[in-house]
This record gives sequence, C-alpha cells and structure tokens, in this order.
Amino acid sequence: MSNFICQYGQDEYNTGMKTLRVPIYPSPEIVFPGQLYPIFPDKQGVDWLLRVCREQRQPLGVVWVSDVTCGAVANVGTLAYLLDDIPGNGRDFANALVVGQYRFQMLQIHQDQIYLEATVQLWPWIEEPRPDWMLVEQVGHYLRRYVEALASVWPAALLPEILRPGVSTLGVLGAALLPLAAEEKQRLLEMPTARGLLSAVLDYMRVYVPLAERLATMSPKAMLHERVSLN
Repeated sequence: MSNFICQYGQDEYNTGMKTLRVPIYPSPEIVFPGQLYPIFPDKQGVDWLLRVCREQRQPLGVVWVSDVTCGAVANVGTLAYLLDDIPGNGRDFANALVVGQYRFQMLQIHQDQIYLEATVQLWPWIEEPRPDWMLVEQVGHYLRRYVEALASVWPAALLPEILRPGVSTLGVLGAALLPLAAEEKQRLLEMPTARGLLSAVLDYMRVYVPLAERLATMSPKAMLHERVSLN
C-alpha cells in the first residue's frame, strides 16, 4: 500500500475543530474522505502547489469549482494527502495521486501565493444522536451489494482503511462510489450529520444498486488487482 507524504494523527483529529492553512486545489469533481484522486498540473500554479506539498510534507485541500466561469469554489472540501510512491521529478507531477481523509470548512481564502491557499477547519460528521441501527444496517447491506457488483467492472478508487471509525464511514464510502452529478455529491459532502448523510445515501442506493447489479451481469470482468474492496 502507498504511504502518505503527510498525515495528521487520529488523536489530533479527535481534539475538535482543528484549524490549519493549506494549499487549495480547485477540482472539477468532488472528492470524499477515503477516495483516491489524480491531480494533473493543467493550470497555472498547480505544479507549484504539488511541489510545495511534496517538499514541505503537507496536505492540500481539494475543493469543488462550483462556478467555472468565475472560478468560484465551494465552502466545504476534503483534506487530501499525496501518496509518496507516485513517480515524479522536478516539475513533472503528471502522475500525482492524492487520497482524501478529512472533511473541512473554509474559513478564509488567501491569495498571496501563485496558487490558492485557505485557512480551513476540520469538520467531522456529527454522530450524535446516533442514527437508528436499522438505518446503519440498511446502508451497510446496500453498500456491500454495490461494492460486490462494482468489483467485477470498476477499478478500485477507495482506501477505506484510512477512515476514522464511526457510523458516518458507511455514508462517506457510499457517497464516494455513487455516480451522481457534482451538485448532488457536494450536497452529500456538506451534510452536517451522519444520520442525514446515511439517509440520503440510502435513498440513492435503492436506485443505483439494482442498476449496478444488472450492469455487472453484462460487463466484462475486471482484473483481480483492480477490484473494489472494503477489506
């Protein structure tokens, strides 16, 4: 498995709403905790952003570009970490790969660098009051079916083992896997509670799981090393 260039300890994350300043990567897609995502230096400043993160061993914030015309970014994103076994020398970061780990809210944007930076506050999903056990069981049931269907046709794009334990984890993984429009994915990312996230993901799963299972019966099989797994 790949190692992170930088990763905040679980104890730090649990101390509360930790605040930090990080480089920001404006993304056309939504990235969730536990999700792998490639970054390409196709815009001015992105290569410098990746260089700084690698050399200073710091995370970056992946934030959805909600309005391409004016470059507006969403207020909620995911703190991500570069994987250290991806080749790249000098300014060649074409193969940069990150993995999301923590959700955050942006508090302030800074524009004193060639790339965008922001002061962000880590924002875990609120797990109290705890979701009903039946809701958790239903999401887990649908997620297992969905992963089993995708395993035969879809390359792996998750590292679920890096996520902190909690009932929100099932919702986060489901939201990352669902083939939704960016606006809907961002809505899931911004849900404040684990209960709300699980309920919304369950509604989508009831639609997409049967479709994925039908697709799995018609599609060519993926190689074993490409299969999605929650183990």
